[in-house]
Amino acid sequence: MPYYHMMDWYPYMGFWMSLFWLVILVLIAYLIYRLIKKDRDIEPSVTSSKSAMDILAERYAKGELTKEQYMQMKDDLNKV
Repeated sequence: MPYYHMMDWYPYMGFWMSLFWLVILVLIAYLIYRLIKKDRDIEPSVTSSKSAMDILAERYAKGELTKEQYMQMKDDLNKV
């Protein structure tokens, strides 16, 4: 008489293997997403590395500062 005891759970093995590979694929996709998001978070801070003098000059050019304020802040920055 052949041994069929192992065949009782065989139909469920396909489900569990499919679920296993689905979890693996979702995990890989999540890791790739995190790497891409991490690169995007780093990028703006690298590109916005302006000096304090550049920022001060931009604020003066936009009219946010008066000439007296600009000159005072410029002197303060040059002292440092």
